[in-house]
Amino acid sequence: MSNVDFIVSHVGVGSVVDILTSIRGSTLMVLLLSLTSCMFLYVRSAIKYHHDVQFGNQKGCKPSVSKLIYHWPLALDIMKTAFKAGRDKKLLAFFTTHFDQLHPTTEVRIRGGIGYVTQDPENINNLPDFHLGPRSLAMKAMIGNGIFTQDGAAWKHSRESLRRQFIQMQYQDFKGFHEHLESLMGKLHASSGVTDLQPIFYRLTLNTTIAMILGQPVESFDHEIGDLFSKAFDQASLATGTRARIGDMYFLYQPTGFSKACETIKSYTYQFALDALERKVKSPVETEKSSFISELYRDNEDMQLVRDQVLNILIAGRDTTAATLSYAFHLLLRNPANLETLRGEIESVVGDEKEITRAQIQQMPYLHNVLQETLRLYPPVPINTRFCKKLTSLPVGGGPDGRSPLLIREGMPVAYSVYHMQRREDLYGPDALIFRPERWNGSELANIGYGYLPFNGGPRLCLGISIAASRNLTWVLNE
Repeated sequence: MSNVDFIVSHVGVGSVVDILTSIRGSTLMVLLLSLTSCMFLYVRSAIKYHHDVQFGNQKGCKPSVSKLIYHWPLALDIMKTAFKAGRDKKLLAFFTTHFDQLHPTTEVRIRGGIGYVTQDPENINNLPDFHLGPRSLAMKAMIGNGIFTQDGAAWKHSRESLRRQFIQMQYQDFKGFHEHLESLMGKLHASSGVTDLQPIFYRLTLNTTIAMILGQPVESFDHEIGDLFSKAFDQASLATGTRARIGDMYFLYQPTGFSKACETIKSYTYQFALDALERKVKSPVETEKSSFISELYRDNEDMQLVRDQVLNILIAGRDTTAATLSYAFHLLLRNPANLETLRGEIESVVGDEKEITRAQIQQMPYLHNVLQETLRLYPPVPINTRFCKKLTSLPVGGGPDGRSPLLIREGMPVAYSVYHMQRREDLYGPDALIFRPERWNGSELANIGYGYLPFNGGPRLCLGISIAASRNLTWVLNE
């Protein structure tokens, strides 16, 4: 017996007709609701588009004529090349190849979405209506809920809390830094042959940042723990950088060992912070070194938040300073005349003294110029991205000449390249690609403004800029 015969024999012909009619009615209802929903979304989108266009007309916005060229659907060829460049550590070369011949602000269409890449100081100085977007989520697996993954009120609270601590730390002496530097120099003198300085700098800056925040270096813990923490930090940092570049697809990148590395650094940092807080409670005298963690706990009253803030500071304090040191040595060793000038200044101010004071550093303008020029050519954060949180416009980037305002809709990403901006000949002259510390003498670059932005700028100006500069200056001095 067929299914229809079974239904007819047990339910009846009339009932079958009612059921079939009901099914047809339900199907029509679903189709009608679907059509209505589509029409509603279309009308709402059209109204929003019309509103955006009106806003753009009022601001004098014009569409960008500078567009990134791609050949595959959804710009998959660009994505493939970019991912390969990232894997080969040639991402900046990729940007140079694709964007140097275009306008300073260029439209990019990838995976059907629209965004912009800019290296124009006027635009970089006008990003108040932007937030971190999916990059925040990409970084939280490693550094949790801290100042580098926050927006809005939470970010303002974190910034104010940390700002007070960094102001106090600016006036600490360099004794702790000297101790770590002496250990480093001892290892270098003991080694023979060629030495790769960069991994040494990364370990050094990690140790000094931990000492600065928690009051004790990583070496003061069990050697095995310190080594495990450093290796996990390296692994998690590398993977987090890749995840941040992927954007809203960050969750697809889960390399082997990443989750374990994140768990390792979080658990150890929690214990490091807890130990530092307990030392502060037990100590009758509040020291400069222990006050940072206690003030952080007082502002947050949550050890997990304290842990996350410490991790945020660690990733900034380690990576940016180590990168700057590496590039400073790279440039000086390839420019012996500049190195000799710097050595002459150091000898005239410091002489045979082993420890260097803040006052002595302030007497060395050429040393300051060397670091300024290093940060110009190799900024610690070469490319950054923000996402528009409400309808707005950028001052330039639209029209045939790229000098008209540019409409930016809600949700659009805008990537800005400090690396390329700080190498522009119209800002720094025909020798913009040359290492020339003397360009920072006098008034040559007195009005450069947002054309020089190695430590970010605006409301998110790097809180540790004075400390980072002092540390860089001290270590270059002791080379």
